[in-house]
Amino acid sequence: MQIGQGKTMGNHVMVELDSENDHIKLDNGKIIYVDTLFDPEKHATVTGIVRAIPPRLMFDLQKPDWMPWETEIELAEGDRVIMHYLAVVNCFRKEVKKYFIQDGKRFIFVQYRSIYCRIRSEEITPINGYCLVEPMPDRYIEDLKERADTAGIMLAGMKEKNNKRVVYGKIAYTGIPNKQYFDQVYSDHGVDIAPGDEVIMRKISDIPVEYEYHSSLDNGRKLWRVQRRDIFAKI
Repeated sequence: MQIGQGKTMGNHVMVELDSENDHIKLDNGKIIYVDTLFDPEKHATVTGIVRAIPPRLMFDLQKPDWMPWETEIELAEGDRVIMHYLAVVNCFRKEVKKYFIQDGKRFIFVQYRSIYCRIRSEEITPINGYCLVEPMPDRYIEDLKERADTAGIMLAGMKEKNNKRVVYGKIAYTGIPNKQYFDQVYSDHGVDIAPGDEVIMRKISDIPVEYEYHSSLDNGRKLWRVQRRDIFAKI
């Protein structure tokens, strides 16, 4: 395929990966090279440029191997994207091999569903029903601390305590809701949120958009990715 020409198939997006995250640039300008085999999920390249997209997304309630949700294509050639770590890694597995190298550049064919953020003309837009959320302190733990301080009680190990069921955050960026899910237990309908809203989310939602070693989105701001379906309530 000529780069930047044609269409992909099977809900795949062709992405030209950014350079490997094998070094860290310090504030003083010095560069430290890192061993990417240690904590590989923290060094994998999860960003790149879209080079080809499918003509349409295939969703069917009778086809579990197609898209897990119905949504519009929100990508175009030239968009910068952020993807799931495992989706990128899987493209390079020998038994999968959804990649090629041309002129020293790495290209992968990743499922559309594995992309959760688009950057176009510096505008950040979550896709696939995702939102980007800034972490907030656990309200339950903070309340316990406040009551303990008021009563003059020292709670040992409080710094290590956390709520195992939910996490708290402030909405930073939103995209359009998914229309429906293959698993019809889920729905984005009624999840009315906007930037600035404080929300309670499912615990599994506290996954960073990028790991801190190589974070660049929004000037390295710490953000979680969460789908609307995993947001329980606004505070």
